[in-house]
Amino acid sequence: MAALGCALVAFSCGPTQRTDNDANGGTADARPSGPPGSVRGRVWAPALNPGAVGADNAIPVAGAAVYVVDERPAQIPSGAYCEPCQATPSGATFTDATGNFLIPTVPPGRHWLVIQKAQFRLEQLIEIQSDVVKDLTEEQGTLPSKRDYAAGKTVPHIAIGTGGYDHLENIMGKMGMGAVDASGAFTMTFGDIDIYTNGGGDYGAAVGTLEGLVRDGNKMRQYNIIFIPCSGDSFTSALKDQAVLRNIREFVKAGGKLYVTDWSGEWMDNVFPAEVELGAAGGGFGGFGEKTDTPASAYNASNDTWNTGSFGNADGDAYDSNDASVLDPKLSAWLGAQKSPTPDSNTPTQINPTRFKTVDNWNWIKQLNAVPVGVNAQGMPVTDTPKAWVNGSNPLPIGGGAGKHPLTVTFEPAGCGRVLYSTYHTTESAHTGLFPQERILLYLMMEIGVCSDNPIVE
Repeated sequence: MAALGCALVAFSCGPTQRTDNDANGGTADARPSGPPGSVRGRVWAPALNPGAVGADNAIPVAGAAVYVVDERPAQIPSGAYCEPCQATPSGATFTDATGNFLIPTVPPGRHWLVIQKAQFRLEQLIEIQSDVVKDLTEEQGTLPSKRDYAAGKTVPHIAIGTGGYDHLENIMGKMGMGAVDASGAFTMTFGDIDIYTNGGGDYGAAVGTLEGLVRDGNKMRQYNIIFIPCSGDSFTSALKDQAVLRNIREFVKAGGKLYVTDWSGEWMDNVFPAEVELGAAGGGFGGFGEKTDTPASAYNASNDTWNTGSFGNADGDAYDSNDASVLDPKLSAWLGAQKSPTPDSNTPTQINPTRFKTVDNWNWIKQLNAVPVGVNAQGMPVTDTPKAWVNGSNPLPIGGGAGKHPLTVTFEPAGCGRVLYSTYHTTESAHTGLFPQERILLYLMMEIGVCSDNPIVE
């Protein structure tokens, strides 16, 4: 299957234009005469522009689509949906690795400027003057943190099964999708993120448990992304239920995005056992005497059933990878253009995308497998080929796992959704700023949500 991302924007969901043209004070105007103007600026991640967090902690957005139209685009669905790609409007551009863009030719007059990366979208009316370059302010180039359709702001609807060990909700708070305290720890959520407890904190705002969520397929499909960060075995017994396994599979098939980390890997590997083969836990306490990997044979595609007796638990031993490297060229260019604090220092330093430290890996990936997943509308076979975004060494020869292995991978096992798995805790402890491995989450959270030009499995 094609790599994630595409130089396309979807306009296939809902009507071709919207009637709620109230954001920023009205509708686009009839075009006055005269030579065109232009628009340039820089796109920033939600709440992470230089004015808010300082230049060294600011995070630009690469690959965001920026375009000018006279009618607002259709609303993005707040839930799982398939988003096939169609051609961008004339004159659309994409931000570079540093978040910069230029639309060189825009007719004078009042237009809608749309900035979008996955389900993050900002729509605003701008006035273009003839022969004048309009420079966006930081605020005008910062993607939204909260959904407000009337104001032209869209964010994904997110569920987090809060884990006992990987507190990736801290990153959401730093993106303004919640709040963090002075130490960088998440304190509260806003309406676009729903907390489901899974061995971690409920922050006084939990709407239920992870088990309750996965037992309700309709509720799952109300979310664009479901995060299941590393935790213990709080609700993993639910994975013995065939209905729960189908609910997760159907969520992804419907276009949902599933993000799972290290010890919570059974929520990925039990449901979709073929694409990712986890290495044996080896010595120490890893595995707790049980199997780590779920074999591909655990799932019977012909009757959509699982042999739960062969399930592994994804629990392994701990290690840090001191030589992690980014494999995707676009992600590498983006990460290498930034400074950040690291697990060893609070002082932001230039990131080397070919060698940086990822901490708190708790298992390792032995192998990625290309898997036949069905046929397309024309009856042609479709194969899912997982993609490794980051790899790194395991300094301990755990189960024969010395040498470099994938640390962060994505795959598309059914329909048009995606699964992302990383072997490390995204953010184990509170701190200010975002470490390289946390910035990779931010990048991929947007990247796995972009439109898909891969064939839809029938």
